[in-house]
Amino acid sequence: MKIKKYIVREMQEAMRLIKEDMGPDAVIIGSYRLPRKSIFDFFRPPQLEVTAALDELPAAPAPAELPPGRPPGADPATREVVTAGTFAPPSTTPPEVRRTRREEVIRLEADVLKMHDPAQALPAGEKISEFTLGTPTGQEENNSFSFNTILKQQEEAMMDGDVLERWRRRLLDMEVMEGVVENLLRGLEVNDTTGDGEDFLLLQLKGRLASLVEDVYSARDHSGRIYAFIGPTGAGKTTTLAKLATRQALFDQKKIALIAVYSHRFGVVEELKFYGQTIGVPVEVVMTPAELASAVEAHQDKEAVFVDTEGISCRNASQLLKLKGFMDALPPSRRIFLVLSATTRNRDLLHMAREFARVGYSEFIFTKLDETQTRGGALNLIHQMRRPLAYVTNGQNVPDDIAGMTPRRLAALLLEGGENNVGAGFRG
Repeated sequence: MKIKKYIVREMQEAMRLIKEDMGPDAVIIGSYRLPRKSIFDFFRPPQLEVTAALDELPAAPAPAELPPGRPPGADPATREVVTAGTFAPPSTTPPEVRRTRREEVIRLEADVLKMHDPAQALPAGEKISEFTLGTPTGQEENNSFSFNTILKQQEEAMMDGDVLERWRRRLLDMEVMEGVVENLLRGLEVNDTTGDGEDFLLLQLKGRLASLVEDVYSARDHSGRIYAFIGPTGAGKTTTLAKLATRQALFDQKKIALIAVYSHRFGVVEELKFYGQTIGVPVEVVMTPAELASAVEAHQDKEAVFVDTEGISCRNASQLLKLKGFMDALPPSRRIFLVLSATTRNRDLLHMAREFARVGYSEFIFTKLDETQTRGGALNLIHQMRRPLAYVTNGQNVPDDIAGMTPRRLAALLLEGGENNVGAGFRG
């Protein structure tokens, strides 16, 4: 088996290179996002390392010579198909080799599914990996499947059941809680006599979802000039802060300041200072709640002050208590954002939201939307915690890849996959 690695910016580029280099029978057996090694990497597109494999078949044995005078295909042991007096040559690939290769491809596909999404992994042979390359040729030894074949199978699967049942499955697949799904679908009318039942139901769903969270968003206070960011480690707090700060400083021409609550983790304060130098705004570092209060007081002339905090574990009670002390030192005109990753499991998201409620926060921010297709956690958080989703991010580009949320935009995000254009039409 031939194995090769590729360093690319996106999966489409990897698939093109693999197909050109290794042929249509290659399969992707692994991929992961390369870590950023320096501060300058935050302004460069992320890179992926993709590993591909090609099952190289052994050379087929040379056909035995036929006795003189016997036409090709005359011997039943060497004849495979006979039609209208025409003899088809026997297959050049032994049956045991074909079976071994099919089993290997199915095993690799199952491994890829477990690697990318363990929750969706199925027993071997029950699901076709979307990372398989190649096009069907109608021959038994070709075990690759085209993307058109995959899409066709998905469409056929979605045709099972009525319109309401299909939407119920979609919402549950997005990990929307079952009780919320039933509330959204209860009493909806389906008129499929004209063939537009799906569109009619989608319109009703968008309106009902927006109404479900409307009261939460209407109670939101936009007047605060202090923006504080809290959350677990690795959720993207500093990058999100940089996106919002850059927009206000460069696009809205506002006078702003950045404050970093001192962290013992290497590089955190340096990263915020780098952003401050890039957009030309002052950056201060504080170590105690009293110093934080003094720094905010010193920047009363600023239209916005952004406060970055250390990522902590929600299971560490002492760290939560310490963080609460910093947040209590801020003036009432504050907006505290709990920054969470969309790639986190729904149960863990709800646990984090409840634990960080001890610190006190007013809104959510959902990051890394480009790394998952499971978006139901956002709706579950709003429904359970009664706090709005203020922003979503879908990439590392500063100041792009961020958008403000409203009830209507949230409905489009969940029901129409609106994260593809999340940077368009930004709202603060």
